[in-house]
Amino acid sequence: MQDSKPRIINVTRKPRKCPICGEPVVDIIYGTGDMTEAEFLMEYRREGMMGGDIIPRRPPIWACSCGCKRFRKVNPDGTDAPVKVKMLKNVRRRPLATIVFETERVIEAIKIGQQELITRYAVMIETECGEKETLSVYAVDELDAQEEAEKVIMRGGLGLKGVRCEVVSVEKNAE
Repeated sequence: MQDSKPRIINVTRKPRKCPICGEPVVDIIYGTGDMTEAEFLMEYRREGMMGGDIIPRRPPIWACSCGCKRFRKVNPDGTDAPVKVKMLKNVRRRPLATIVFETERVIEAIKIGQQELITRYAVMIETECGEKETLSVYAVDELDAQEEAEKVIMRGGLGLKGVRCEVVSVEKNAE
């Protein structure tokens, strides 16, 4: 059965959820070439829908994260609103500290009811490529936090070129 509703919906402001499926609404990023949503998420640490390299004359600027609908901004009277499309070259990476990692020992501490052992640490790392990042890690001690950060960097997939930590320093994070 064909969906008789239009694929692009005119809205006056960005909806938080899609009115059709209830999924979150994300920005459409143009100038992405063949990049996939997963590649964008891993490299820039934020969600977005890839719009490709061609920007339409009346571009939608938001999309449902499942892809079922796109949204174009209009004025209250229904005329096209002036918009600035998001271009990949203008998107900045979110810091790794926005992702909170937890160690295996934290999971064990929770299982045995010893939550008082768990502390949030800020782990500052520098990779062999000179990249400097701060990771936020729940761990039971500083060594546990450092080992988890090194494992995370070694596994890759965080948009970093390096996979080895050359410099590591750990400090308690005030929450």
